[in-house]
Amino acid sequence: MVYNPDLDINLLRAFVTVAERKSFTLAAARLNRTQSAVSMQLRRLEQNLGRTLITRNRAGAGLTDSGRVMLEYARQMLKLNDQVMAEIGDPRVKGRVRLGIPDDYAAYLLPSALSGFASLYPGISLEVCCELSVDLLRLLDEGEVDLAVTTRQPQSPGGVVIRREQMVWAQAAGCGLHHEDPLPLALFPDGVCVFRQSALKALKSCGRRWSLVCTSRGLAGIRAVVASAMAVTVVTENTVSASMQIIKPDQGLPDLPQVDICLHVSPNPANEAVSVFADYISRSLKNC
Repeated sequence: MVYNPDLDINLLRAFVTVAERKSFTLAAARLNRTQSAVSMQLRRLEQNLGRTLITRNRAGAGLTDSGRVMLEYARQMLKLNDQVMAEIGDPRVKGRVRLGIPDDYAAYLLPSALSGFASLYPGISLEVCCELSVDLLRLLDEGEVDLAVTTRQPQSPGGVVIRREQMVWAQAAGCGLHHEDPLPLALFPDGVCVFRQSALKALKSCGRRWSLVCTSRGLAGIRAVVASAMAVTVVTENTVSASMQIIKPDQGLPDLPQVDICLHVSPNPANEAVSVFADYISRSLKNC
């Protein structure tokens, strides 16, 4: 393992939650994140420390000797962090911030990213608009949102890259649709989704036949079709839901690229709160 002297509060919070609940599943529900995302956070913390903290087995999640020592320190650090956030908050910054973000990113990024924000800036109110990335960029141009977190679009290269994530193939848990020919797919509409473009390009490159079983502008519709074992889809690794499983690279489907997640901020922010929130969310999302 690679030792890193810097500890991330979000990783510590995930560790403490897993340790206290003795379960990745229960911890994920408490943190409002996917189980795979919480597991990834724990792996990052263990890599930073150069120590194994959690034992993973059928009985649940247990602590190693290093984990028991770390738990007490982590609790103290979280308590101090929360006290600082509460005491140095600047109540003078007031205003409304309109954030645009796709619903799949909102579900797993915002709970961790916004942790502590309300206590630090009690005068800032937040409105969240969940739409497709291409629609959010249009709303930003029209002044309907103040900032937008989006998937990097080929036709819109602007914004600041704040995260890079791996695209994966996913299907219903326990399902074997990846063997079918043609491969049944559930995707977003043509022309509005980088994931669709990447999936079809990858299949074409290896000569794999496919059929479109479902098209939906909403993630809920795609997830419902996938969960019913009707189709395969493409998502980021961190957005795989509990009812889905990742199709591994050795299971016959072509490799997929990584995707850039960008933050776009209005060039003419409506108030100081927008700039303050943009800085906060940018730093937080990089560490989720």
